[in-house]
Amino acid sequence: MSFSGLDDKKLLRAFLVESEELLEKLNDNLLSLEKDASNPDSINEVFRLTHSLKSESALLGFVRLSELAHRLEDVFDSIRAQNLALSRPLMDAIFSASDLIHEIISRISIGHDDTEVDTRLVIEELKQLAGLALASEKPVETVSEVAISAEAGELPLGSFQRAQVLEARDRGETIYKLTIPVSAEAELKFPRAYLVFNNLEMIANVIQTSPDMAVSQDDRLYERLVVLLSSHLPPEQLLKACAVDLIDEPELEVLKQGRIDELLSRRIEGEQVISATPRSARIESSSVRVDTDKLNEIWQLVGELTIYKAQLAQLHDRLARRRGNESVKSEVERASDSLERITAEMQQAIMGTRMVPIAVLFNKFPRLVRDLSRKLGKNVELEIQGKETEIDRTIVEVLSDPLTHIIRNSLDHGLEQPEERRKANKPDVGRIAITAQQQGGKIVIEIADDGRGLNVEKIRKKAGIGSEISDEEAIQYIFSPGFSTKEDVTDLSGRGVGMDVVATRIREDLKGEVEVRSDPGGGTLIRILLPLTLTILHSLVISCAGYYYAVPVQDIKETVKISEQEIRINGESELYSFNSEEVPLLRLDSILLGPANENKYTAQENNGVVVQQRRGKVCLLVDELVEEEDLVIKPISDLLNHRRLFSGVSVLGDGRIIFILDTARIIDIVEFERI
Repeated sequence: MSFSGLDDKKLLRAFLVESEELLEKLNDNLLSLEKDASNPDSINEVFRLTHSLKSESALLGFVRLSELAHRLEDVFDSIRAQNLALSRPLMDAIFSASDLIHEIISRISIGHDDTEVDTRLVIEELKQLAGLALASEKPVETVSEVAISAEAGELPLGSFQRAQVLEARDRGETIYKLTIPVSAEAELKFPRAYLVFNNLEMIANVIQTSPDMAVSQDDRLYERLVVLLSSHLPPEQLLKACAVDLIDEPELEVLKQGRIDELLSRRIEGEQVISATPRSARIESSSVRVDTDKLNEIWQLVGELTIYKAQLAQLHDRLARRRGNESVKSEVERASDSLERITAEMQQAIMGTRMVPIAVLFNKFPRLVRDLSRKLGKNVELEIQGKETEIDRTIVEVLSDPLTHIIRNSLDHGLEQPEERRKANKPDVGRIAITAQQQGGKIVIEIADDGRGLNVEKIRKKAGIGSEISDEEAIQYIFSPGFSTKEDVTDLSGRGVGMDVVATRIREDLKGEVEVRSDPGGGTLIRILLPLTLTILHSLVISCAGYYYAVPVQDIKETVKISEQEIRINGESELYSFNSEEVPLLRLDSILLGPANENKYTAQENNGVVVQQRRGKVCLLVDELVEEEDLVIKPISDLLNHRRLFSGVSVLGDGRIIFILDTARIIDIVEFERI
């Protein structure tokens, strides 16, 4: 259907905004129904959602989408009337229909039509499982014909997969396209395809598969698996990984540079089209789509306004110290008060337009865990906390693929099979926990599992390092380009494959950090720290060795006065008694500028700032506590932040640069570097 008129385009935009909300609610309710199939509230809500989607898509002429939604509505109408029970096969078919609806709407959002997606197979499956009357339609094509139609074998690349291709090319790896036919004699196609997929993941960097091995689909779609991968290995070893029963002769193609460039450029153009239709309204339908460039421009103006507000306040202070000009002083004071109020309101309003709950990202993970855990034959419980934590909307899409990759690794390689867990005296049900929270100037996201953990000795062996390197440092080698365990994969489980791209995206694109901690046999924790860029941070300005720094107020436990007599020497470290608790005392000038610049603090009373993070507390010894101020955070270059001591940079009212201290990193220094 063509949308050329202004009113038509408005209708389409409204439909896309509304459908995103409908689909998110649909997915949530389907997941609830899988746990409690008799929940009447969820059944009625799904019926209502599918009815709305059917009506709205029909209004805009999307016939196939409307028909698919209609069939789902019929299914849940029968369930409501207690004429039909939700069996496991029916639930799988419903999820497949939901996935297809997502795909159709995604295509519509980039200017395509719903006629490009064949819905007949899913509709027929719904009808058969639900016992609905079969419609008189044309014979349904075989699954292989549907799956292989259009541009056969072409693998669509997202931005994350494209980054993997570029990383692999930089490492000098060969890019392969591997076609794996599953024998017609195999009763179940997916398990056979997955065995090959898993073998390949252990020895190579699997970039993309078609069909997607992480999304639940009809088993018959796996009659042929196409894999895009990169590796230093010779073709013979890659083909050896395909030596699985009921797998026919695979075809391995080396992609030349021209073919790779064509694949990358085609996807880049597609992404430009997608970006023209922002996916910003996922939670509330009463949202307004605003060009991100306009928001960035307004935000820049707000930052400048904040600086000028501070300058006006300083002007008022100087006038207050002079005699006379009382009327001018009064006017400046009133103007300053008004400017401060307006600036605060603008800051909050603009910040609200940029920030979205991280739930828009986390809400897709229950479905991912549900689908993949069932395919792997594992019982997995997913726990999500901190959905209300707000995140800049510009980093949501960038963060989506790395988080998905990490969770898939936890499911596939981290968590053991039930038999292995029982032998290790663990519960059959594995656990993955995803949490998000704001800590000072950072958003902290943690993904933890209670699986087998990383085998540090295997990492040392592969990396060629000895005991002189600590376990924490050895684990960091999984982020090295091309690092994998290859032939010995059962203990380390291939977590290094693709993790270099995850780290690159987080560190370079988002200016964040990623950490890994592992307990052999106890699980793995991956911690992602993202700076709060372009946001307002209430901070305490301090001076140290002639420079100004800022400490986020929310990290400060208390400011104190410290005499030299209250400092206790403990080996090479110093301790300060704070509320009957001894905490490490750090001389900030020594940390930032080196011991040669350390102030001896001979005054009877020195200024201390006690800061607290999850790891504990430290007391920072500083020269002066200047003032509290709202600062506009800007990103900081790695050249100025090679030790990662700062979460951002800002500008004071008089034009001076001020660095914002990363208190979590400073506490890490106490623990790991023992300064």
